[in-house]
Amino acid sequence: MAEGFVNFFIQRLDSLLVQEAESFSGFEDEVLRIMGILREIGSFSAESGSAEEIDAVHSWVHELKGIINELDDSVDEFIIQMDAHNGSDQKVWIDSFRSELQKAGSRLAETVHRMRELNNSIKGEKGKDENFHGMDEGETSASSALKLQYTNLPYHLQICLTYCCIFPENYWINKGRLIRLFIAEGLIQGKAGEVIEDIAQENINELINLGMLQVVDHPGNGIKLVVPSHYREVCLHKIKEEKLITACPSSDSSFPLTVRCVSIHSDMKQVETVLNKVRTRSLFLFGKKGSSEENWDWLNRYGSKFLRVLDLEDSKIKHLPDEVGDLMHLRYLGLKKTHINELPERLGNLRALQTLDIRWCGNLTEVPKGVLNLLRLRHLKMFKSIGIGGMDVPKGIGRIKSLLTLTGIYAGDGIARELGSLIQLRRLGVMDVAEDDVSELFVSVMKMQELLCLSLQAKRTFHQGTLILLETFVPPPLLRKLQLEGVLERIPNWLGLMERLTYLRLGYSHLSENPTSVLQLLPNLKILTLWQAFEAKHIGKEFCRAGGFPKLEDLTIASHVLEEWTELEEGAIPSLKFLRLRNCLRLRTLPEGLQFITTLKQLSLLPLLDDHEERLRPDGGEENYKIKHIPQVKFITMSAVNQIAMRSRGSEE
Repeated sequence: MAEGFVNFFIQRLDSLLVQEAESFSGFEDEVLRIMGILREIGSFSAESGSAEEIDAVHSWVHELKGIINELDDSVDEFIIQMDAHNGSDQKVWIDSFRSELQKAGSRLAETVHRMRELNNSIKGEKGKDENFHGMDEGETSASSALKLQYTNLPYHLQICLTYCCIFPENYWINKGRLIRLFIAEGLIQGKAGEVIEDIAQENINELINLGMLQVVDHPGNGIKLVVPSHYREVCLHKIKEEKLITACPSSDSSFPLTVRCVSIHSDMKQVETVLNKVRTRSLFLFGKKGSSEENWDWLNRYGSKFLRVLDLEDSKIKHLPDEVGDLMHLRYLGLKKTHINELPERLGNLRALQTLDIRWCGNLTEVPKGVLNLLRLRHLKMFKSIGIGGMDVPKGIGRIKSLLTLTGIYAGDGIARELGSLIQLRRLGVMDVAEDDVSELFVSVMKMQELLCLSLQAKRTFHQGTLILLETFVPPPLLRKLQLEGVLERIPNWLGLMERLTYLRLGYSHLSENPTSVLQLLPNLKILTLWQAFEAKHIGKEFCRAGGFPKLEDLTIASHVLEEWTELEEGAIPSLKFLRLRNCLRLRTLPEGLQFITTLKQLSLLPLLDDHEERLRPDGGEENYKIKHIPQVKFITMSAVNQIAMRSRGSEE
């Protein structure tokens, strides 16, 4: 039962011998000895026995976790001090750390002795109370069953589910963000030959399949997740018991000294108090308080130096001080939707940083040259708030060979050519694509044989900017998601040949012909968005023939010119679950044949013409037969939209 968390720490020690080779030079034997003891401990399993024996095992596990957490602190502190000192001062810390390793090794050896005694005791009593499962006082059979289900989870899933509860109740957690956080926290066990992000995604999918995480149906980008309330209660009980995670909604909250992960739900006044007492590894700020959040004195507290995750997403902070560059253990820096206008040059000191998320940050338009020093950076996510364009990056970006995600980048000034060096990229998003850069950009993309997602956006997308697509382009073989923003002359031939494609968005394409004659043949397409993609006023059954779009589950259409959608052939779009019509301000009828798509779960019409709403009503509406089989129909009428707009203008005046 100790195998899970022990293996995670073994993995960390193993990686440190490589990543911090200079600091750990001369300590290899001590570290390898500790890893050997931990492997023996990890083999111990005692899931059955009498109540007293199970309690003894739990006590042993609790003690073992304490030793490992203390050793984790010692390792991080040693790295901090080795970075801060040199010469004879380093010698003092080297001797101190060697002593700490020896003490930890001795304590772990003692736990092995206790482990063997427990194992012998349980073997001797085996069968007497083998199936003992007690209920806590006041616990119902239902809650006991949920607790048992949680307890029976493999450790790697337990810890991932528990971590999700750092977010407030009913908070929509972006799946991609969660994957990056899991990796930064060290919650994912690596496997030879596999990308660790894929393993994290597998863990999340397992929890979804078990019903312990739920996917939220929403119209936005990305998959959003929530923890169901009944499982959340079980996790919160575990959090309270372990005292490793704490959520502090008020300034009166106290912090256990063992806490590793802290979420602040009010403002940053509390942060200084926390980091004055504990060596927390993760700090989240939820809520949108203002002026008090500008106090960064907590960065001078010693506890801040241990941070691995600093997630300030959606907060109102306006600047990031230079001292952030001193957080040498930091792996994740989340600044999305903050009010920051500039990044400090010392950001380049964050040698452990894996994720930098700077989407929609104030007036931020460029990243400093220091980012080129972040050689472990895996995910650089960018998007300008002002001007809706790509972020300027320094020349030399092609040398960060660890990058897997690079989005919101401006590829002019030779950057398009440099991208060809990043052959390991899995997600690429390029904005402000100009005709002069297209040839070099497409040559670079064709070198990215691991690429899964590609987004290209023309200059002046919202003002009829043209996106040039070369017919000579050969899409990377694994490409699954494609987003094209800008006017297209026509659909390129290669698009119809992308059999692996599961997601496609055509935005502001303004094609003269409906593109679905080609797109409906894509065998694995699941999500399709056509946003001002074609100029047709009328579409009929040619939009999709019987058997077309065989796996499409989610279809969104936005068109200012569409007036009639007359017919869908029976057997068309046989797997459709969500149909969203957005800004179709002239559309007066829904297609005949919609009633045959029995898989539909939700129809969304935003906005809906008032007279059309009359025809869709269940009490005699002449078109109601087309939609009465759909469980959920959402709409807002034009008159309601106009009223909302008038109230909004009135409040501004």
